[in-house]
Amino acid sequence: MRYLIYVIGMVFCMIYGISLHKICNFIDAISFGFVVVPSILALITTGYWKDFLKAFVYIFNKGRETKERVRESAKAVKLVCISSLIFGGLGVTISLINALHGLNLKASHVGADISVALISIFYALMINAILLPLYFELKRRDTKNSK
Repeated sequence: MRYLIYVIGMVFCMIYGISLHKICNFIDAISFGFVVVPSILALITTGYWKDFLKAFVYIFNKGRETKERVRESAKAVKLVCISSLIFGGLGVTISLINALHGLNLKASHVGADISVALISIFYALMINAILLPLYFELKRRDTKNSK
Protein backbone atom coordinates (compact mmCIF):
# COMPACT_ATOMS: atom_id res chain seq x y z
CA MET A 1 0.00 0.00 0.00
CA ARG A 2 2.91 2.36 0.76
CA TYR A 3 4.40 1.74 -2.65
CA LEU A 4 1.08 2.33 -4.42
CA ILE A 5 0.58 5.63 -2.59
CA TYR A 6 4.11 6.67 -3.56
CA VAL A 7 3.52 5.94 -7.27
CA ILE A 8 0.15 7.73 -7.29
CA GLY A 9 1.73 10.75 -5.60
CA MET A 10 4.57 10.84 -8.10
CA VAL A 11 2.16 10.61 -11.05
CA PHE A 12 0.07 13.43 -9.55
CA CYS A 13 3.16 15.62 -9.18
CA MET A 14 4.20 14.91 -12.76
CA ILE A 15 0.76 15.72 -14.16
CA TYR A 16 0.44 18.83 -12.01
CA GLY A 17 3.98 20.02 -12.87
CA ILE A 18 3.88 19.18 -16.56
CA SER A 19 0.17 19.71 -17.29
CA LEU A 20 -1.64 17.56 -19.78
CA HIS A 21 -1.35 19.88 -22.78
CA LYS A 22 2.46 19.92 -22.51
CA ILE A 23 2.91 16.18 -21.91
CA CYS A 24 3.89 15.66 -25.55
CA ASN A 25 7.06 17.69 -24.86
CA PHE A 26 8.26 14.84 -22.64
CA ILE A 27 7.72 12.03 -25.13
CA ASP A 28 10.63 10.90 -27.30
CA ALA A 29 10.50 7.25 -28.24
CA ILE A 30 14.10 7.05 -29.44
CA SER A 31 15.52 8.45 -26.19
CA PHE A 32 13.19 6.25 -24.15
CA GLY A 33 14.27 3.20 -26.11
CA PHE A 34 17.92 4.17 -25.70
CA VAL A 35 17.46 3.99 -21.92
CA VAL A 36 15.00 1.09 -21.59
CA VAL A 37 16.23 -1.40 -24.21
CA PRO A 38 19.74 -1.81 -22.70
CA SER A 39 18.15 -2.33 -19.28
CA ILE A 40 15.91 -5.06 -20.67
CA LEU A 41 18.84 -6.65 -22.49
CA ALA A 42 20.89 -6.58 -19.28
CA LEU A 43 18.07 -8.36 -17.45
CA ILE A 44 17.77 -11.00 -20.16
CA THR A 45 21.49 -11.65 -20.60
CA THR A 46 22.14 -11.93 -16.86
CA GLY A 47 19.06 -14.07 -16.27
CA TYR A 48 17.56 -11.62 -13.78
CA TRP A 49 14.40 -10.86 -15.77
CA LYS A 50 12.26 -13.28 -13.74
CA ASP A 51 13.65 -11.91 -10.48
CA PHE A 52 12.87 -8.38 -11.66
CA LEU A 53 9.25 -9.26 -12.36
CA LYS A 54 8.96 -11.14 -9.07
CA ALA A 55 10.11 -8.04 -7.19
CA PHE A 56 6.75 -6.42 -7.91
CA VAL A 57 4.94 -9.55 -6.72
CA TYR A 58 6.94 -9.63 -3.48
CA ILE A 59 5.82 -6.13 -2.59
CA PHE A 60 2.19 -7.25 -2.50
CA ASN A 61 2.68 -10.80 -1.14
CA LYS A 62 4.35 -10.57 2.22
CA GLY A 63 5.81 -13.68 3.77
CA ARG A 64 5.75 -15.91 0.68
CA GLU A 65 9.25 -15.12 -0.47
CA THR A 66 12.51 -16.57 0.74
CA LYS A 67 15.55 -14.57 1.73
CA GLU A 68 17.45 -15.64 -1.40
CA ARG A 69 14.58 -14.71 -3.73
CA VAL A 70 14.28 -11.27 -2.17
CA ARG A 71 18.03 -10.76 -2.48
CA GLU A 72 18.02 -11.79 -6.16
CA SER A 73 15.08 -9.51 -6.89
CA ALA A 74 16.89 -6.62 -5.22
CA LYS A 75 19.92 -7.31 -7.43
CA ALA A 76 17.70 -7.27 -10.52
CA VAL A 77 16.12 -3.95 -9.58
CA LYS A 78 19.55 -2.49 -8.84
CA LEU A 79 20.77 -3.68 -12.25
CA VAL A 80 17.95 -1.81 -13.99
CA CYS A 81 18.58 1.34 -11.94
CA ILE A 82 22.29 1.37 -12.72
CA SER A 83 21.96 0.48 -16.40
CA SER A 84 19.25 3.12 -16.94
CA LEU A 85 21.47 5.79 -15.38
CA ILE A 86 24.48 4.71 -17.44
CA PHE A 87 22.58 4.74 -20.72
CA GLY A 88 20.66 7.89 -19.79
CA GLY A 89 23.98 9.65 -19.20
CA LEU A 90 25.38 8.23 -22.41
CA GLY A 91 22.30 9.44 -24.30
CA VAL A 92 22.71 12.95 -22.88
CA THR A 93 26.37 12.99 -23.81
CA ILE A 94 25.76 11.86 -27.39
CA SER A 95 22.84 14.26 -27.85
CA LEU A 96 24.73 17.23 -26.40
CA ILE A 97 27.72 16.55 -28.63
CA ASN A 98 25.40 16.49 -31.64
CA ALA A 99 23.62 19.66 -30.47
CA LEU A 100 26.88 21.51 -29.90
CA HIS A 101 28.27 20.31 -33.21
CA GLY A 102 25.38 21.95 -35.06
CA LEU A 103 25.43 25.08 -32.86
CA ASN A 104 27.04 27.32 -35.48
CA LEU A 105 24.63 26.19 -38.18
CA LYS A 106 21.33 26.60 -36.32
CA ALA A 107 21.75 28.90 -33.36
CA SER A 108 18.00 29.48 -33.15
CA HIS A 109 17.33 25.80 -32.36
CA VAL A 110 19.70 25.51 -29.40
CA GLY A 111 16.94 25.37 -26.77
CA ALA A 112 15.08 22.62 -28.58
CA ASP A 113 18.27 20.64 -29.15
CA ILE A 114 19.27 20.83 -25.50
CA SER A 115 15.79 19.84 -24.30
CA VAL A 116 15.87 16.78 -26.57
CA ALA A 117 19.37 16.00 -25.32
CA LEU A 118 18.28 16.08 -21.66
CA ILE A 119 15.18 13.91 -22.08
CA SER A 120 17.12 10.64 -21.85
CA ILE A 121 18.43 11.48 -18.38
CA PHE A 122 14.88 12.47 -17.44
CA TYR A 123 13.72 8.97 -18.38
CA ALA A 124 16.56 7.40 -16.40
CA LEU A 125 15.73 9.50 -13.34
CA MET A 126 12.03 8.62 -13.61
CA ILE A 127 12.88 4.90 -13.79
CA ASN A 128 15.03 5.31 -10.69
CA ALA A 129 12.36 7.31 -8.89
CA ILE A 130 9.96 4.43 -9.42
CA LEU A 131 12.36 1.56 -8.72
CA LEU A 132 14.45 2.87 -5.82
CA PRO A 133 11.64 2.62 -3.24
CA LEU A 134 11.08 -0.95 -4.45
CA TYR A 135 14.79 -1.69 -4.09
CA PHE A 136 14.98 -0.30 -0.56
CA GLU A 137 11.85 -2.17 0.47
CA LEU A 138 13.41 -5.40 -0.80
CA LYS A 139 16.65 -4.61 1.05
CA ARG A 140 14.65 -3.89 4.21
CA ARG A 141 12.92 -7.26 3.92
CA ASP A 142 16.24 -8.98 3.29
CA THR A 143 17.79 -7.54 6.44
CA LYS A 144 14.60 -8.22 8.39
CA ASN A 145 14.64 -11.88 7.28
CA SER A 146 18.31 -12.30 8.15
CA LYS A 147 17.81 -11.25 11.78
